[in-house]
Amino acid sequence: MLPSHTFTATTEDALWQQVAADIRRDPDLFEYSAELVQDHLPVRLDIDIDLGGGFESGFASTSFTAPVPASVPLRFALHEQDWLHEVGKLLGLTDVELNDPELDAAFIITTNDAEALRILLLDTADVRATLLRYQECRLTLGPASHAPDAPLQLVFTKEDALVEPEQLREVYHMLYALLRRLTGPAA
Repeated sequence: MLPSHTFTATTEDALWQQVAADIRRDPDLFEYSAELVQDHLPVRLDIDIDLGGGFESGFASTSFTAPVPASVPLRFALHEQDWLHEVGKLLGLTDVELNDPELDAAFIITTNDAEALRILLLDTADVRATLLRYQECRLTLGPASHAPDAPLQLVFTKEDALVEPEQLREVYHMLYALLRRLTGPAA
């Protein structure tokens, strides 16, 4: 799905005024894609809702994806803690602890640098609060594919449709804050 909308602004408020107005124009939001650009940092938003039909059950998903420079050494994956992943831990899946009882209990965490990830996630209260509010998500920083030259991406995925502009903005704010910290103030 190609982004059907592109919004550019120098501030988050100005950006989200545009996005919220656009989203509110379509009350039956089943498929939405937009490129959000703030301070030259692009973030792609995708919402997909399929109600299913007949014998098929439906699905919904929301994702934000942002390119990250290859020079960033940190890699990580956070995904919800559930019974399947608990079994995985018993079978040898590594779960890094960040010394934050709530985050450690909410997520299975893998990384190549636990201290750098701890600083990235815990030095900004908004990031931590948003992660805890949307625990049934996946947040990753890694290659876009298994190809050796695949670009790095910071990706938030939730297997649910977030269609309220306030919720979307909250997740965007978290991703943008992480992106700024990863790329530095001048991208």
